[in-house]
Amino acid sequence: MERKVTKPRATALRASGKASRRMPGEERRAQIVKVATDLFSKNGFKGTTTREIARKAGISEAVIFKHFSRKEELYKAIIDSRCTDTGGESFLIGRLKGKKGKEVFKTVAVYLLEEHHKDPSFMRLLTYSALEQHALSELFLKTRALELLGFLEDNIRELMREGSMREVDPAIAARAFIGMVIHYSISQELYGFKRYFKRPLEEVAEAFVDIFLEGTTRR
Repeated sequence: MERKVTKPRATALRASGKASRRMPGEERRAQIVKVATDLFSKNGFKGTTTREIARKAGISEAVIFKHFSRKEELYKAIIDSRCTDTGGESFLIGRLKGKKGKEVFKTVAVYLLEEHHKDPSFMRLLTYSALEQHALSELFLKTRALELLGFLEDNIRELMREGSMREVDPAIAARAFIGMVIHYSISQELYGFKRYFKRPLEEVAEAFVDIFLEGTTRR
């Protein structure tokens, strides 16, 4: 027989984080994703258990498995929560539609810099997943990362066809540009360089685009 939880017991459960209000399915799912993202980004995947996620969310492990029957489903939900709109399209790719040339690079740089500055937890999580050779890293690469690089490669090919950009390997050039932006975010937000170097993000994005497209050689 199920034991009835008395009021003092229920109060103690709430205080300890072992009980929480009943949420609609989608709201509960989003809560689990947020808690998992925060814990993974702080402790890594090896240092985080579903028991800890459940405790932090104030639910049982059974509730997690009800929403995510496999770990891969949780990892995909984490990526989607930060990268994908309700229609399944990348937030960033959606912003790039209709843009060409320099505007593409400016949009990418501003978006990534602002997202990393606003909340570096996802960037931290991706770093952990790469270092730990975790499944989430491969999933992110196959879905969102390669998609963005492919878009940039196509834009670079178009600039070369127009004659406004010299002949380069589009794949290497695209990775060079993303490398500048990502390294800046990592050094600022994860290494702590922002304590010693402060610039408006728009200004940083403009500088990276100009360096990438125009170089630094005096003509």
